[in-house]
Amino acid sequence: MTETPDYDAVIIGAGHNGLVTANYLARAGKRVLVLEARAVVGGACVTEELIPGSKWSSCAFIAGLLRPEIIDELELARFGLELYQGDALSFSLFRDGTSFTMWKETDRTLRELEKINRNDAQAFLDFGVRLQRFAGLVTPYLLAPPPQRSEVFAAFEAAGEQTLFDEFTLLSVRDLLDRYFEDERLKSMLTFFGMVSIFGGPSTPGTAYTYGHHSWGEFNGNFGQFGLARGGMGAISEALAAGARHYGATIRTSTPVDTVIVERGTATGVRLADGSVVTARQVFSNADPKRSLLQLIQPGVLPAKLVRDVENIDTRGSMARIHLLVDELPQYLPFPDASEGPQHHGHQLLGPSREAFEEAYEAQRRGTFPSTFVIEAVTQSVTDDSLAPAGLHTMTLGIQQLPSELIGTTWAAEKEKWADLVLEDLFTYAPNLREHIVDRVIITPDDLNDEYLITDGNIFHGSMMLDQLFGARPIPELANYRTPVTSYYLCGSGTHPGGGVMGANGHNAAKVALADAAGIAAPTATTGVRTGGKKAPWQQRFVGTLMSTKPGRWVGYRAARQPALRKVTAYAARVR
Repeated sequence: MTETPDYDAVIIGAGHNGLVTANYLARAGKRVLVLEARAVVGGACVTEELIPGSKWSSCAFIAGLLRPEIIDELELARFGLELYQGDALSFSLFRDGTSFTMWKETDRTLRELEKINRNDAQAFLDFGVRLQRFAGLVTPYLLAPPPQRSEVFAAFEAAGEQTLFDEFTLLSVRDLLDRYFEDERLKSMLTFFGMVSIFGGPSTPGTAYTYGHHSWGEFNGNFGQFGLARGGMGAISEALAAGARHYGATIRTSTPVDTVIVERGTATGVRLADGSVVTARQVFSNADPKRSLLQLIQPGVLPAKLVRDVENIDTRGSMARIHLLVDELPQYLPFPDASEGPQHHGHQLLGPSREAFEEAYEAQRRGTFPSTFVIEAVTQSVTDDSLAPAGLHTMTLGIQQLPSELIGTTWAAEKEKWADLVLEDLFTYAPNLREHIVDRVIITPDDLNDEYLITDGNIFHGSMMLDQLFGARPIPELANYRTPVTSYYLCGSGTHPGGGVMGANGHNAAKVALADAAGIAAPTATTGVRTGGKKAPWQQRFVGTLMSTKPGRWVGYRAARQPALRKVTAYAARVR
């Protein structure tokens, strides 16, 4: 008589996608065990007390991609999640001393843009409508197993939007933005969203998709907006963990997995680092594909060609964080003092320059550092006083386009000197901070690889270029969350639809595995998606029609910049 496995499902890794998978499986009545190597849940979506008395979003620090369907279905608010926004979405300070604030309200943003370039203010609205149209055709695929790339292109063709597909999928972010905007500062600021965790620069073909991926998020139904999680990004993971436990899942931290046990081509459980064995009907890995298949599966189990293909998955391109505990907020140059203001409320971008991004790529390619850095920053303790003691603030700096490995040296040897270089750049934008840093913690690409268990420190678990998207993510043989090992699934960011704190990967993997367990066909994208996209809300269709003509663009722009019509504009931009 066959013994009953210990669990229906074992999930390796309590990153946010693993926890999403656990939630859907547990809600379906499955006996679920989540095993996490670190002492805290969350993976890269985590809040940690990196400096005693202060808490930090160690890796991911902006919330905007987490799918609203998942937030609602898993009742994350019920389990403690609070997402919020400050007054401003972002503040950019350029090397020439000029600055730009992007507000939650469209009219305020447009009037701010008019100070930079009046033509670009109109173009910004046009560009937003085009981006929303692109998102409308792509996002219906996010919560479904991946379509073939040809199928996505056919959907754009059916909608008469072939040019849109080319612009936001094939072009470099430089060429994309050059088609719409004039002012170099605005183009430099927007370029940043295409430079996240990539091996490339603004001129690299395909970076337009990375831009779109980071820009089509939504916040409370408002397209293209983002916010913060009260208590840091770990609040997302903690809410997911609480929900999973509520429905019966067990989560064990400080429990690293050594091997996925494979018997006659089928995963039957896992062997832990301490040698003990847990059996299961299905095994899921929230780790990246390389770690999942090259380290957790013993040599000889997988075909040699597949092993080579997995080894060739592009995981180049990393990032790093510098967490500062400060006793005075940054006094950015345009402001008379360090008092709290909108410039501290959202995402802060210091020194964005397309040439600096290009230089960063050249340095990344060589395995060295550029002469200057584009710095992103978040000072979340300004809007969340639970993160730092009174009189102190948390300030997180982020640097993108970093090499996973340095030439002739190591990150361990260079991390302090590298951080000093970044801070010297920081002081050119906020000179007061030179005397007000109490302590610092540095997280390098090596730390992401060794401590957070992300191969090469690539937070997306693999490139977000077209050769590794949709039905080719991470490679065609692994595109449907299944692996060649029966009952062994992938649910992390290396699967469709890609990286970021989105949760869609975990949702989709759970649905496929539940269908397999029931012996039924896995869910697919809806027929409506395959023939050109789910019908957009009527207000989006109206705006699209209005903005397709020159007189309509004139009317639309003048309406959008009026504070009195703010509610109407916000309603027109809603996603659902």
